[in-house]
Amino acid sequence: MFQKFSHIISLLLISVFSFNVSAETNPIEQPITSLVHMQNAFQQQNYSMAFTYGEESGNYALNYRHAFDQQDHYAQLLYLDGPRTEIWQKGNTISYFSANYAPFSIRSNNIIDSLPNIVYSDFQQLSQYYDFIPFGKDRVANRIANVIKLMPKDEFRYSYAIWIDEQTYLPLRGEVLDRNGNTISQFKVITLDTLTNPQALIAAAKQLRQPPVVSIYSPNTTDYKWQPSWLPKGFKLVKFNSDGLSPSIETQLYSDGLFTFSLYLLEQNDMPINEAWRQGIDTLYAEVVNGKTIVLVGQIPLTTARRIVQDVKFTGGTQ
Repeated sequence: MFQKFSHIISLLLISVFSFNVSAETNPIEQPITSLVHMQNAFQQQNYSMAFTYGEESGNYALNYRHAFDQQDHYAQLLYLDGPRTEIWQKGNTISYFSANYAPFSIRSNNIIDSLPNIVYSDFQQLSQYYDFIPFGKDRVANRIANVIKLMPKDEFRYSYAIWIDEQTYLPLRGEVLDRNGNTISQFKVITLDTLTNPQALIAAAKQLRQPPVVSIYSPNTTDYKWQPSWLPKGFKLVKFNSDGLSPSIETQLYSDGLFTFSLYLLEQNDMPINEAWRQGIDTLYAEVVNGKTIVLVGQIPLTTARRIVQDVKFTGGTQ
């Protein structure tokens, strides 16, 4: 159930030592340069990594293979525990296969499930809301890694730490930490290898019979009549969707470039007032506002979620 919940969330839609920085080195640019190298390596190298993804509710093992050929990405993410579940990428199409749900595809340039979101971030943009702090070196998967921590400049979001392989620049470990420094989500590589025969993966991806593409979001992002009047700096509306059914569900997806959350407007008041819980990195908060049920699900602290929901304002016919 948790695995399926993680897929849904992703559609709406990763030991420290002292470190001395030279006085001639820009304290922001140096970690950003390392992060850009990591981003390029993750998206352009051919490799295979076995890793674990864990939250407070449990851990599971996965294997990710990636090939890059003529500007196109081909990848497979395979869950190694439980019923066979795998996600394939062929160019800008991501296909999901599992015994737990009907197969489907979406249009996207990246597989985001269980992988560190930071590999797709705009680091110059993030530097407005996070401090980038080098934390020296560590050892992960028998490899030397450079550690960088992203510390929020406010109290409304989580911290993030990333371990970058010194040789390949690929990410070896990523952790989301709460305001008390506790790890609430962890990506950790166990083995990392060069993909010696990327053409085999590319051929398998090309021969794969992809399920139909489902539309997740409407392209129209202007016809909504409700929105939060307060957001932490940097969080912007990414997409808006209305299912057009009765009773309807409207969805707004927000992101600061590292973490995301979704707001749902439900016509029916079928959820308890002030329902709140956190499972690993995901927070759920629900409250009735102006007779409408507002539900927030996302990667932000509970106190932040509560304030966002309580500050939702309505205009026009939605009131």
